[in-house]
Amino acid sequence: MQYNYSLFDAHCDTLCLALDDGKSLSANDCHTDFERLSRYKSCTQIFACFIHPTYKSCAAKRTLDLIDTYLTHKREAPKNVKTILSIEGGEGIYSLAALRNYYRLGARVAALTWNFTNHIAAGALEKDESKGLTEFGERVVREMNRIGMLIDVSHLNRRSFFDIAEITDMPLIATHSCSDRVCPHPRNLTDRQFEVIKNTGGCVGINFYPKFLTQNTDCGIDDIVRHIDRFMELGGEDNIGIGSDFDGVDCLPSGINGAEDTYKVFDRLASLGYSDDVIEKISHKNFERVTENL
Repeated sequence: MQYNYSLFDAHCDTLCLALDDGKSLSANDCHTDFERLSRYKSCTQIFACFIHPTYKSCAAKRTLDLIDTYLTHKREAPKNVKTILSIEGGEGIYSLAALRNYYRLGARVAALTWNFTNHIAAGALEKDESKGLTEFGERVVREMNRIGMLIDVSHLNRRSFFDIAEITDMPLIATHSCSDRVCPHPRNLTDRQFEVIKNTGGCVGINFYPKFLTQNTDCGIDDIVRHIDRFMELGGEDNIGIGSDFDGVDCLPSGINGAEDTYKVFDRLASLGYSDDVIEKISHKNFERVTENL
């Protein structure tokens, strides 16, 4: 089956399954693979090197192992599938030299924390609201600006987010986050945060994880759309995208089993009166604009 849409998915965690479980990126029984992504007219997939806190003592090795996995598998991608490498969790960024070397190996996006606090910044689940970007973290942000590496703010706490917003010169992106107004959760973005991202020219990828989409028991495609609607109400036509979080979540909305079903979100937007131009922006053009010079 071929789809009439192009796709840019700003976040998946399939690299961890490729490294740890031997899964192929070409075809697998996970949420996403090159075969399913190739069904779209064109596709860009950001693959995350997720550094779980259990790897804190060997974070640099874990980061390099995941980068090696990415470089090994990316050659299998079909011609209509482009890949971008990101780092999720900055524990392996032990120096600016390490950051630069990850960039040299292909990393073009970095989320400086996962959910918890590290030597760079405070994560979304940090209970001490006074904790934010560290002195070293400020140096990391400025170096990322200098070398042209995008900052992913999805897992930051509010203080770290605004600390970074004050000093960054590049567009901010939240690769896999939703609206806190629609579904209150520390991992979701407030209206004010979305406005900041919009004002930098950045983009937010809507996460498909049900716990970020709704507080109800049932979750479906309309819950994804509600977050898109909210950011559209804030003037975000040029700042909304998709960040599924495939293979990084333990459940998905009804009707979404993996990358083969992402098109259903765009079909639903069309049925609600979204124009083809706006759907194209959300499906791929907004993130393509932000990442075109990486």
